[in-house]
Amino acid sequence: MSGQPQAAPWISFNVTGLTVTEPPPTLAPSTIIPRTGSFVMSAQYAIDFVFGKGLNDLIVGGLPVFEYNVTYFAESIGPGAEWSGTPPAISCILGNYTYGAPQTSLTVSAMSLTPGTYRTTCVAKMSPRGGGSGGFPFHVVGFVEGPMIEIYQP
Repeated sequence: MSGQPQAAPWISFNVTGLTVTEPPPTLAPSTIIPRTGSFVMSAQYAIDFVFGKGLNDLIVGGLPVFEYNVTYFAESIGPGAEWSGTPPAISCILGNYTYGAPQTSLTVSAMSLTPGTYRTTCVAKMSPRGGGSGGFPFHVVGFVEGPMIEIYQP
C-alpha cells in the first residue's frame, strides 16, 4: 500500500486496502470464485494534511475541482487473459477525506475472467473533474495489491 506524494505535514495520500467480496448467499472463501459468479472489488484510501484536504475541498462554481478515479486489475499468473475495470469517477466530497465501499466498488460480472489464478491490484488517483481515469493525476496517485484469487469452472 502506498501513495504519492507523502510530504507531511503538507500532503499525504494512502491507498490502504483492496477487498474482494462475493454477493450472498456464498459460503465459499471470497478468493475462490466460480467463473459463473460475479464478485465485487473495493478500495479504501485517504488524503490528509493541509494541501491534501485543501485539494479535496477545492470548489469552483459550486462544483468540486477534483475527482478520484480508481482502476482495478486482475493480472493472470501464468497463461491467461488480463482484466481491468474502472467504476464511475468519485467527486471529491467537502470535508470527507476517506473513501471506500460502496463509493469505490466495482462489480466484476460473471464470465469476465477465464479460469486461473490472478493477482488483484488497484490504482487510485486524484484528477481534475471530468478528466476520467486517463486524466492528468495532479501528482496524487496511490497503488495497492489485493488478494490473489482463483477463478474456477464449476
